[in-house]
Amino acid sequence: MYKYKYVVFVSWFPPNILYAKEFSFMKYIEIFIESFGTYILLVLMIRFLGKKEMSKLSVSDLIVFLIISELMTISIGNENVNFLQAALAVLVIVFMDKLFTLISLKSPFFKKMVEGHPTFIVFQGKLNQKKMASLKYSVDDLCHHLREQGIGSLSEVDFAVLETDGQLSVIETKNSEVKAPAAIISDGQINYEILQLMNRDENWLIKKLKEAGIHDYHEVFYCVVEKERLFVIKKRLDN
Repeated sequence: MYKYKYVVFVSWFPPNILYAKEFSFMKYIEIFIESFGTYILLVLMIRFLGKKEMSKLSVSDLIVFLIISELMTISIGNENVNFLQAALAVLVIVFMDKLFTLISLKSPFFKKMVEGHPTFIVFQGKLNQKKMASLKYSVDDLCHHLREQGIGSLSEVDFAVLETDGQLSVIETKNSEVKAPAAIISDGQINYEILQLMNRDENWLIKKLKEAGIHDYHEVFYCVVEKERLFVIKKRLDN
């Protein structure tokens, strides 16, 4: 009689309640392992991507990091998306980012399209109000960034460049040794935007290069226009 009642009593409980403690413990172990694996994978991916500081990320870099972190977060404790599926998606995204980076190195146009490009807010001491308006960059924003660098007035600024990561790079007049703080030739490619800002053309640049003993600008790895001369670094012969 008592045995019968005991059997009825046990069968009345749902199976999940009887095994709740065991199930919960295994689930915690699974979450722990997935979280540990996620951390290791993210560290390896960041190292592989070669990113140093989060504050220096471009827009495309930031998007990649947000997607990776979201994918890995979804996989933790989720029975519909396992860790290996999320890891595969992360690897595909990282591969695409690396591929885009390699293409960007070879194609300045593609790099501008994907990452954007730095914009001169102040060039040779002159403020470009049209650029500021197109970028929705206010005078208050400019003054704020100048104060962060210990500069109280625009009269102290020779060049100010709004970088692709939103930071403002400033060269003070007293420290300026160049006519434009950007490479006018980079890896054999002429930066026509800088030439236009300087009110110069390609013929002027080629003439200056010949004066420096260089007859083909494709041989130039780096060139910047200083106040008295062109500073040039030629490509290595083994490239």
